[in-house]
Order: sequence, then structure tokens, then C-alpha cells
Amino acid sequence: MAGRCLYAGAMEGECIKSCADLPAEYVFAKKWGACSSFCPVSVSKDPHLHLPHGGRADFRGQEDTVFNLLSAKDVSFNVLFEKGDFAWATRLVHGTKMAAGYWVMKTSAGKSLTIEYAAEKFDPTAIVHEPEHQDVKVRAGMPALVVDDVVVSMVGKTLTVRNSKWLFTATTSPYPFGKLEVNKNKVLLDVAVQPLYDPDTDVVAPHGILGQAYDQDKLAVDGKIDEVKAGETTTAAQAEGAIEGSWEDYIVSNKFATDFKYSRFGLAKAAPRDVSKLSGTKKEASAGVVGVADLAPQ
Repeated sequence: MAGRCLYAGAMEGECIKSCADLPAEYVFAKKWGACSSFCPVSVSKDPHLHLPHGGRADFRGQEDTVFNLLSAKDVSFNVLFEKGDFAWATRLVHGTKMAAGYWVMKTSAGKSLTIEYAAEKFDPTAIVHEPEHQDVKVRAGMPALVVDDVVVSMVGKTLTVRNSKWLFTATTSPYPFGKLEVNKNKVLLDVAVQPLYDPDTDVVAPHGILGQAYDQDKLAVDGKIDEVKAGETTTAAQAEGAIEGSWEDYIVSNKFATDFKYSRFGLAKAAPRDVSKLSGTKKEASAGVVGVADLAPQ
């Protein structure tokens, strides 16, 4: 914690230098606390979804295609999927990986920003675009870029993008079993999303592959997960049962596109999904860990 601040959701609030000084609502019993709407959620590796309220699913997507993970009133978060072959100790998985993240954000003063960050082994760099302004590159070791309530910063290979309601992290990560010759020098993007407010109470209910699970209930919904088998396999799960509609409904036309079937960007009101129409296994919101990067070898 030396030399760093916690802000407990307040963009220009007091610098809190000790966890002991955090407000009670920001102190959790476990690593991410009980699985309330405030828990981080994540998409990682090839790719595994850790969903709001504690649900799990795998999502292959489609190579060379951009998908929306979270769509809300003032922010849209897309990711690029690419082909990815994962060599484990006893198996080879033909799947996909996330290679880049893209944000479209409306600041508290109404300014429009777009941000992009691609996974790169050396010197990963984020680029922030603002109309009628020169592009700004954000790298590790540089001061954070602040535009109204939006803060963009880089520590190591982890990019943080936040506004008054959402905190996103995108990390350039090595492939699992990186010492295997076939995995050497390969990288991918792991992402996490943490709300800084209670999205289950928002009049514009979030959507997207991740965001839709902030659906104003106390249920976790599990979707399809790929079977783990020895030998050579190809992933196929598309989070069936945990998402509305089809996986293809979450494709966007380009990296900064905000329009798709369930878009919430720019809306004044939007109802949450109807969880009763989902076929996935439903259970009470988990009290376990959610959103932790899926780093364990499989």
C-alpha cells in the first residue's frame, strides 16, 4: 500500500492509505467478499466466465470477432477474440483467447472517449482517443490520464479504466504452462469488471455477456462448460443457458461499436433480463470467491 491510495468509489475523494480506514461497505469477508453485486467478475484464459452473483460458464465466441462483455448507460466494453491453441501437460486444447479490449465511455461532463488496449509481450500500451484532441498513449510508469470522472492508468501490464460506476482491469498474461516450447512468448488478455455501485438497482439494467447477470435477483446462473479431457480437444461451449439469446447476438460490427441486440448504451431506461427464461442451472448467489483470474492449470 505504500505510496498508493484507495478511493472507495469516489473519483476525487480522500486518499485512503490503509485498508483499516476503508468504509465498512468496502471491506469484504473473503478475497472478493460474499457474491454481492459489488464483487468483481472476470473473463480469462480460453475464455472462462466468472459471472455476477456467482455463475460460471465457458465462452468460445469466434476467432477474429469482437464481442460485447458489458453494455451500460455510459460505458460499453468490447473484446476481440482470436484463435488460441493451449498446450497443457497432458492435453492440447484448440480454443480461443481474448487479444484486445475496447471501451466507449461518456464522461460526467458529456465528453466521448474511446480506449483500446492489446495484449503485447513487450511494452503493452493503451491508446485513448477523444474527438478534436491528440491521441494519448498510456504506459506503465506514466501518470494516470484523467478526463472528468474517467481515469486510465497502467501498472506493469495491467490497464485500469474506471469511471464513477465501473472499474475495469485488462492484463496482458502469459499462456498457462509458459515453459512448454509451444506456449513460449504467447500472451493473451485477462479482464475483470467491478461495479463501484449497485448495478442491480440501476434503471438502465446492464447487459452484454457479463453485464446481463446484474438482473436484480439473488440467483447465480451457470451456463455450459467445456468438458476437460486428456488428449486433443476443441472448445465448443458458448455460455448456453447463462445468456439471453444466442452467442451471435453479442457480436458487434467493429471495436468501438455500441450497437447489438441488447445494447444499453445511451439509454434512459432498460429492464433486466428475465432469468426465468434461461435454461442454465440456477442457485442462490454464491458466498464463495468470484472474479478471481482463472490461473490454475487444468
